[in-house]
Amino acid sequence: WYQRRVRADQRCKSYIFFVTAGSFVAQAIEFGRVTFFSDKTNFINQVFVKNCWLWTLIIVSLISLLRVALKHAPLRSLYLISLRLLFGTLYWFTLTTMIDGLKDNAGKCSLPEYNTSNLCRTEGGTWRHIMDISGHMFMLVFCNLFIGAHVEESKEKGVFEGVVGLVCKGVVCMFEVMMVCTILYWHSPAEKILGALAGVLGYSL
Repeated sequence: WYQRRVRADQRCKSYIFFVTAGSFVAQAIEFGRVTFFSDKTNFINQVFVKNCWLWTLIIVSLISLLRVALKHAPLRSLYLISLRLLFGTLYWFTLTTMIDGLKDNAGKCSLPEYNTSNLCRTEGGTWRHIMDISGHMFMLVFCNLFIGAHVEESKEKGVFEGVVGLVCKGVVCMFEVMMVCTILYWHSPAEKILGALAGVLGYSL
């Protein structure tokens, strides 16, 4: 029900609060990594979460095309949607590149002669991260807010009902379940909060 009542801009504050509070609770309780969802190789994580921007592009494109096909939006609206998707793609690519770069270079190797994680691990060393911002949290928050904004726009125009609407709801719920899993099992509170803030920033821009 909350997907109908809580707008995407309101979710920004909700996500930040939930990630912050949940991260510190999870750190205090120290959940064990023994479930299906705590396994990074599980099907949902590999197929949906790691490709969540691709799924977001598909969903938003379907919504936009459906609105035009049903004459609930002019054809020229696709131009604006295309610009949004282009900006979103550039932001996603830039942030994930920066996060990966920080992960690979901001740390210390147990073998002092190596200063990147790839070289360190290749030579049998152990890489200790200084900061590993949660890329999962960034992508999940960013994609959910992005999808939510377009779902709301479609709903206001009368296009929300039907298969596309149900698919959107299902994807948003699945991403939020994986947000909970990220909060419970991976990263420090600071890394998860920074990831969520990066997602909110991308949506706000």
